Amino acid sequence: MRAWKRGGRGAVLYFYLWQLALARRARALDRALDFDVVHHVTFASSWIPSGLAFVGKPFVWGPVGRHPRVPDRFLARGDLRARAAELAKAACKRAVELADPFLAATRRRADLVLGIGPDDVAVLPAPVRLRARAFLACGTEHVPPARDRFERSAGFDVVFAGRLVDLKGPRLALEAFARLARAAPEARLAFVGAGPLRATLLARAAELGLADRVLVTGHVPRAEVLARLARSDAFLFPSFEGAGMVVVEAMAAGNPVVCLDWGGPAAMTGAREPAPRGLVAPVESTFEATAAGLGDALCALHADEALRRRLARNACAWTLANATWSAKGERIDELYAFAEARHGRAAPTPPRDTVRAREAA
Repeated sequence: MRAWKRGGRGAVLYFYLWQLALARRARALDRALDFDVVHHVTFASSWIPSGLAFVGKPFVWGPVGRHPRVPDRFLARGDLRARAAELAKAACKRAVELADPFLAATRRRADLVLGIGPDDVAVLPAPVRLRARAFLACGTEHVPPARDRFERSAGFDVVFAGRLVDLKGPRLALEAFARLARAAPEARLAFVGAGPLRATLLARAAELGLADRVLVTGHVPRAEVLARLARSDAFLFPSFEGAGMVVVEAMAAGNPVVCLDWGGPAAMTGAREPAPRGLVAPVESTFEATAAGLGDALCALHADEALRRRLARNACAWTLANATWSAKGERIDELYAFAEARHGRAAPTPPRDTVRAREAA
């Protein structure tokens, strides 16, 4: 079917059929290699089944999750196509979750289910929740910040990074920044990314009189994204998605996060924890009120430098302790042992080199 699939067209159906074919292939590989654990990593979609569930070995499924449906009031007015797409996606996911025996078997056979966040674990069927753990889908390199990283820049630089689609909330970000811009003439906003809302954002920035203070970069190399994050003062990301993986990279670079009290970004920001890493704004009954809440959060960071710096330090420290690939690798060791024990096989003894390395650390 590769000749039929082009880019994103039909990607979900292609992946679903690929998983059906994978079951047979994986069993053949297991007969040759005798796997200890099989682990389904991607797509990170909790409504698409996995062929690895049928290998018959300790099976880890995830991290998996789903994007909540974007409320209609946050979709572009008059964009009937986007609204229809959101409804169709929600209906498709719900139908698969209720009626697909392949997905039911995946859930039933999983010795361990990893949800991309606490919300994704909470919505699993009750028997599955007993075998589920929250586990961040994304990670980042261990790059300690520069000594002067937490000092404010000459202006007040705000960054949004992601595709310019309604799921990510760039229109909300622009309206929130406009609220900050009235109080902070030195503030600037950079949209790092490309997408169908680019022209809409540029037109609205000009309408607000902010054309010279709002930059839309288009697609840029990842190294350039990270460099911009490393010199910004705040990361603004009012996304409705269940994950929001760029949030971890922004926090590792020393950015306090401003986001919605919704989904993955809010969970990563830890706004209600003892050492929060950013500020969240409620999802209000109107687009305008929600944007105002985000704008107020930006204004709070701009007005209180001690608060901004404290959140930035918390963000960087938490990410380096919990979301580096090495930290996540150690957690994966423990999770694999859990899956093996639950499957009825004794957890393996760590290799001697691994034990010596941990003792030395």
